[in-house]
Amino acid sequence: MFRYLFRIFQLMRTSLFAKVFITTIIIQSCVILALGQLNINNVGKMIENREMEYDRNELISIKDAYNLKLNQIRSFVFSLFSESNQSESMLRKIERYKENDSMDGIRLKAEIEQFFESMAYTDEKISAIVFTRKSDKYNFSFVKKSSDPRILPNFLEMTAFEEEQFIKIYPYKNQLFFILKVNDPLSPKISNVGSLIISMDASFMEKRGSFLKENSLIELKNENGSLMIGDASKFPDDHFIAEVKNEVDDMIFTIFISKDQLKQSLLKMRKNQWTILSVVVLLNLFVAFYVSKRLSKRVKVLTRNMRGYQPGESFKPIPVMKNDEFTIVEKSFNQLTFKLTEYIQKEYILEIKAKETELYLLHSQVNPHFLSNMLEILRMQAIQEDQYEIAEAIYELSEIFRWNIRNKEMLVTLFEEIYYVELYLKLQKIRFPKMTFEIRLPEELQNRSVIKFTVQPIIENIFKHAMDKRKEVHILIEVAELNHALHVIIQDNGKGIPEEKLLALLEQCEMPLFDDKILPNIGIVNVNSRIRLMYGDEYGLRISSCQNVGTKVCLVFPNT
Repeated sequence: MFRYLFRIFQLMRTSLFAKVFITTIIIQSCVILALGQLNINNVGKMIENREMEYDRNELISIKDAYNLKLNQIRSFVFSLFSESNQSESMLRKIERYKENDSMDGIRLKAEIEQFFESMAYTDEKISAIVFTRKSDKYNFSFVKKSSDPRILPNFLEMTAFEEEQFIKIYPYKNQLFFILKVNDPLSPKISNVGSLIISMDASFMEKRGSFLKENSLIELKNENGSLMIGDASKFPDDHFIAEVKNEVDDMIFTIFISKDQLKQSLLKMRKNQWTILSVVVLLNLFVAFYVSKRLSKRVKVLTRNMRGYQPGESFKPIPVMKNDEFTIVEKSFNQLTFKLTEYIQKEYILEIKAKETELYLLHSQVNPHFLSNMLEILRMQAIQEDQYEIAEAIYELSEIFRWNIRNKEMLVTLFEEIYYVELYLKLQKIRFPKMTFEIRLPEELQNRSVIKFTVQPIIENIFKHAMDKRKEVHILIEVAELNHALHVIIQDNGKGIPEEKLLALLEQCEMPLFDDKILPNIGIVNVNSRIRLMYGDEYGLRISSCQNVGTKVCLVFPNT
């Protein structure tokens, strides 16, 4: 045992995975045990709350049964008012009866008590029915069982009603005594005739509450008394209590549930839970050991392959065999090398593209400074000879040359880019006098940055391919801010691009940046490649054209 523990300690000092494995096992076991104990406590509370809720619902069921009986008993009063075949109600017969030994009196009393007998047999739980006449306290009765309410010591007090009182209920032993005041609705002042007393066995609620076990009691109580359903003498002191109050009257229903059975259920549940927790901990040990062994093997293979790579040698990608977290490490190493190569290519090609553009724009300028100075001499000579239009054209051309020589930055402001494009358009107007142009550059967008020489190649393309001698060509340059991006729109109404050529251009623009099939010419494709290289594939050039209608080119830059 100690040797095994010492070996584990040695492994923790030398092996990272042994540290991870043992630490993980300890943490997981503690978490499982803590969560298990918390779950046991929560389940215990949940069972207790569910038991209380169940008992409360059953109390409501008993209360509903009680209210159903109460409504049934109230309906008995109305039966006293119904008239018989002789068009005389039972209430009238009760009032008319006089105590004597005459045959009519005996017959009338028998008829009245027979009526109460038939009323009692409508419900097997009715023990007795008594009617007490208020005028002389005379009683008409039918007693089915030995539960005559007249033997109660406070019977006369029970039958006394206050002015606004119509029903009283007395719980006593295992009986419910319902006492109802009976008024004569046909009398001028609706006078009180007497009281109808109905005794009912409370066992009807036991049948309704069939859930009741030996470890529970039901109590009904109000201000007049209480009764208990169940054997209170054998009931334990440790119990739960649930209570429901009746909305119809002031009767309160209370249930007492012993905790003994619930404790036994909870103890059994805890034993089962701890058995499950023990199995889970052992299973966790096995799984953790298996996974740790597999992962350590993967790490050894990974480190061996990474150490085998030496700078200067040809790169051999790490073999990716599975799809898990270690695969991310393996793929990341391969992708890092690939992205580094791609980045070098991107920067190199971007620089080449920029140099190609500058070389194209300064082509045939063997000595740009000398050419600029010669243009200035020619401009002064034209002014001396009053050739102001030629002088202005020479000035504009000289300005373009000076800007090309002076500005070596890759990024320029929109104002600068559009300004020198405007000079270029003015020069072309000498060649194409019918050509007109319009520039719309909002003041708030003039200082936004764009790549140098991106608009001018598009304008050159118009003069090279779109000019139509049969109509006046109009060129519109418009700058706008749309969808959080900067849009430079160049539109003309020239010849347009044939459909086949347009499709070829669009295909060139959609090709990957490093595709060998991209044509190396300076123009629309070159501008698109430079923008995508600088800002990403979501930016670049969008083109649409219709033959004999015109062409629209949109350059999309970041809004910076």
